[in-house]
Amino acid sequence: MRFAALCARHTGSSFPVTRSPAIGGIIIASAFAVFQMFGYHSYALPTANNDVYRYTVQTYAATGISSAEVTHRAAADWCGSRYRNETASRRIEGSVDAKPNPGVYSGCLDWLTRHDATTERYKKIFYARPGYPFIASLVAPLTGVWAALWVVSLWFALAGGALVIVLIRLAGGGTRAAWVGEILFFTLPTGSMSVQRLTDGPAVTIILATLTGAVLLACRRALLPGVFTICGALTLGYFVRYSSFTLLCAALLATSLVCLVRRHSRHAGTVVLAGVSSAGLAGITVGAHLMGWPGVSSTMQDTFTNHFKQPDVADPVHQLVRLNIDFWSYLPWQNDTMAFLPLALCGLSLAALWRTNVTVAILITGGALTGVLTVIAHPVYGQHARLLLPIWLLPVLGLPFLSLQKNPTGVSDYR
Repeated sequence: MRFAALCARHTGSSFPVTRSPAIGGIIIASAFAVFQMFGYHSYALPTANNDVYRYTVQTYAATGISSAEVTHRAAADWCGSRYRNETASRRIEGSVDAKPNPGVYSGCLDWLTRHDATTERYKKIFYARPGYPFIASLVAPLTGVWAALWVVSLWFALAGGALVIVLIRLAGGGTRAAWVGEILFFTLPTGSMSVQRLTDGPAVTIILATLTGAVLLACRRALLPGVFTICGALTLGYFVRYSSFTLLCAALLATSLVCLVRRHSRHAGTVVLAGVSSAGLAGITVGAHLMGWPGVSSTMQDTFTNHFKQPDVADPVHQLVRLNIDFWSYLPWQNDTMAFLPLALCGLSLAALWRTNVTVAILITGGALTGVLTVIAHPVYGQHARLLLPIWLLPVLGLPFLSLQKNPTGVSDYR
């Protein structure tokens, strides 16, 4: 009810906020969930990759079974997915006789159980992300591990849609704008990638929760709700993928300092936001060090050594700069609209948010840019789409405001 009261401050009525957006949001989320459940059994899911296998291994391990059984069961799940996807791929490509090829499954299983050359240094990167597989292990007794990973991702995606509604209402958007934002969240890459068996979707939802707390502090001056929301979100984010939330804390600190320069957003809430962001940045960094989790240096070496299968490079920073130059000189032009579409949508979204609430525009832009920062830190072509995922939060939260009429009595108080 506290969120509803804050959202309704400029409307003068709590009923449209607490009832209408919630009912419409539940209908939209239910449609998305049903669509995903039908798609789950279609074997048209994205091809599983090694990251998915590693999360499957961790989830089995969290259930308490023996290490030998962990490897076998995770390999069976992962190879079964590859087997089904290989058959489905040949069918949709028009193969007349697309019969299942048992050799795909047996060959994959043999490679994983006997010849997997994954190094311990590479495994440590995933040991530093215990939150997602741990949550999945709690669901696994009901669904099995492979389905549990998908179920948890779906839950996070549905929670992300709800948080989009909350954020748009806090920023001054109406019921229809909130619904449009939720639909955009489910239809843009934020929806399709959030249901994969990876931490990218859960991380985006936790970023939305963190931004909710930031808006409560910097725009609504709701100190306790804002602090509790940010601290809770960052704590969860630390265990899901701490590297992303290190960047997010740095981005929030920078945006809060920008807000403090502006007279209209210079108040106790913004000061608290700067303090919480600083504390979060220090806490996550120190906590990761104390846990022995890999740092920036290990991430760079992972990029340049084929997951530590080759000797470490002598100057990883120089190599990272060189790779970024090559990466960004190629990526935007690899097809005609690759760069134009997201840039155009982000530009329109930023303009719409800026016209509505400058402080919200600054905060959301900072959160969205963590996707770009992540790709700069890990500029690998095959991974860029999912690493860039937070950038789509700008269109999700900004495009619904394109047709919003300014309400000088309701929004200008916290611009």
